[in-house]
Amino acid sequence: MSSGPHRKSVGLAYLLLALFGLFGLHRLYLGRSLSAAGMAAITVLSIPLIWSGLGLLGFVATGTWALADALLIPSMARETKEGMPALA
Repeated sequence: MSSGPHRKSVGLAYLLLALFGLFGLHRLYLGRSLSAAGMAAITVLSIPLIWSGLGLLGFVATGTWALADALLIPSMARETKEGMPALA
């Protein structure tokens, strides 16, 4: 495999997930800007609502999403390397 301009590091994606997973920076890095913006919006909107059930629900949603991404990162990076279109 060549290391062209579209090659993404799985290790860096996991580091971004560990540090900023609730904000979706790992998804942004892997070329999934729409879903990254969605994760960030849910997290940011949940911060002022943290003491209500709605804020907690937002964090549970993005936290679950980030945990699922921990399993999906290798395939997302592979799709990015192969030039396959990222849908979300």
